[in-house]
Amino acid sequence: MKQHLIAFAVVVVVAAGGVWAYVHFMNARLTETSGALATVEQMETEGVPNFAFKDLAGQSYELESFKGKVVILNFWASWCGPCIEEVPSLIKLIKEFKGDVVLIAVSGDSNREDIDVFLKSFPELKGDHMSIVFDEDRSVMKRFDVARLPESLVLDKEHKLTKKLVGSIDWYNKDSIAYMKALLAK
Repeated sequence: MKQHLIAFAVVVVVAAGGVWAYVHFMNARLTETSGALATVEQMETEGVPNFAFKDLAGQSYELESFKGKVVILNFWASWCGPCIEEVPSLIKLIKEFKGDVVLIAVSGDSNREDIDVFLKSFPELKGDHMSIVFDEDRSVMKRFDVARLPESLVLDKEHKLTKKLVGSIDWYNKDSIAYMKALLAK
């Protein structure tokens, strides 16, 4: 009986050590690949941390280059039904504001081909004031701790977080338009 208790204790200690090592390793990997996680509280008070990205055409940008504009940072994937559902209203909203509101649409797809097929159904997404980003290593999604799709961050002109939306919404309605106008008036 004593031998069983000792063996059990050894297994528990080894397992706990393994869990600790795994958590420590994963936290280190997450930090090294994506920088510090941006918390909602920090993004509301200090602003969304700047990050660099390339659109599908290979054009490089930084979030900072959109200062003075309201930004919708939208996380999506071509296989996500709710993401597909909200795209038409999101496009209408961006077009309504003729450059004062911009879309950075970050795809969590596993390959570029899936995005290209998706864009054939929504060619308007290649329009002005809309950047489509293939987050191949998911570093941007990790940085913003995206857990479900679609997820959107609405940033004011100073790039402080004003809303975090999880799930599909109708972007083109009187309330959304009024909200964007209020952000632009600040």
